[in-house]
Amino acid sequence: MFNYFSWIKEQFKETKTAVLAVIFTVARIIYGWAWLQAGWGKATTGWLNFQGGHASKLIDTMAANMLPPKAHGFDPLYINKLWAWVAGHIFNSVPGLTDFFVPLCEMAIGILMILGFRLFWTALLGLFLNVQFIASGSANNFGYIWTNIIIMNLAKYGEMIGLSGYCDYRKGRKAGRAPVSRTQTAK
Repeated sequence: MFNYFSWIKEQFKETKTAVLAVIFTVARIIYGWAWLQAGWGKATTGWLNFQGGHASKLIDTMAANMLPPKAHGFDPLYINKLWAWVAGHIFNSVPGLTDFFVPLCEMAIGILMILGFRLFWTALLGLFLNVQFIASGSANNFGYIWTNIIIMNLAKYGEMIGLSGYCDYRKGRKAGRAPVSRTQTAK
């Protein structure tokens, strides 16, 4: 473990890396806490059940918002129609399961962000959820969407001081770069 901290100290000799790693470590912890609170709030107020009822109303609104007359413009690949069909026929057919997984996913995103584990994939899941929330009528998720996109692009800095950074260090990788071969470490 001490070698990991020595490695972090060595990486921090480059000013850009040090500044970005510290900023994104603090930001991901704050952001993860917000996700954890959102999921915990839903879990403790009755969302976390197999009876359904909460998500199905939001899914109905999302599907209605994605189809004409509310959605207008050219959709050459029929993405809106496809996703409205998936939401209405798959997610709404199992509303209890959907109600169970929404807070569970939110809490998982929060925990993984706080720990700094695989931030790109964690932010991608968060981006997916936020797009669904916006489509269902929630207007306060734009900040989350931009934060997810930024984290996805700069994940290696946010992970440096975190579980992924430690795992990468243990595997012989250097902050998102190619693994170091045994012959390179022997020199």
